[in-house]
Amino acid sequence: MSQQELNVESRQTSGKVAARQLRRAGKLPAVLYGHGETPVHLSVGAKEFSDLLSHHGSRSLLVLKGASTETAIIKTIARHPVKGIPATIDFQRVSRNERITAKVPILVVNEPLDVKSGDGLLVQSLHEIEISALPAEMPEHITVDISHLVLNGPAVHISEVDIPAGITVLTSGEEAIAAVNPPKKVDLDAPMDEADAAIEAEGQVKAEELAASNAQNATVAEEITAQATHEVDAEHGSSPKRGGEGNHDGRGETHSA
Repeated sequence: MSQQELNVESRQTSGKVAARQLRRAGKLPAVLYGHGETPVHLSVGAKEFSDLLSHHGSRSLLVLKGASTETAIIKTIARHPVKGIPATIDFQRVSRNERITAKVPILVVNEPLDVKSGDGLLVQSLHEIEISALPAEMPEHITVDISHLVLNGPAVHISEVDIPAGITVLTSGEEAIAAVNPPKKVDLDAPMDEADAAIEAEGQVKAEELAASNAQNATVAEEITAQATHEVDAEHGSSPKRGGEGNHDGRGETHSA
């Protein structure tokens, strides 16, 4: 675990209003706790903290420099639900001589031949491992060699991983990390399952309901048009001509068609 310095300031106020004011000023609210001591409210420069995360990640051993110097790790980072940027930080005090517990990521290396050829698909079922170590010996990740995996062969388990000295694994050794499985093939001619059939049936019902509704609307529109035409004819005193009747000219005389 690398060691980094981070400037902090103590603060006397807490709560949502105080946190909002800090963020407007380009700072982040933070809390330092641990070792049975009273939690201390801190503020951290937002840009400095973001730079720390960008260059060193969240698993560094930190020396918090303020009114006093504290050794700590980042315990949790609460992020803005939309922007995804850090909103609040929890630091945990640590002693260089006391072991700490943490979950670190698993890094798989050396792609298996069956995956390279496209015959197999790598399926990683475990992405973190819980370990215990002194702060200075806490690794950024645990490396797992998967070059020996073969298609439909056994998975690699935690018990098979080469763990660096000074680290105690707390996750069960029986946990599977990764295996190589056959690629999933999609059979376009396969019968639909019940869920797909239900979705298609529902879509068909909705289509029929829509067609019936459109037909009903068209009928109503025709009736309204016919009624309007009848009312206009009645208003002007005209009536439909019957077959065989002549056309009248302006003099009232009848001419045969």
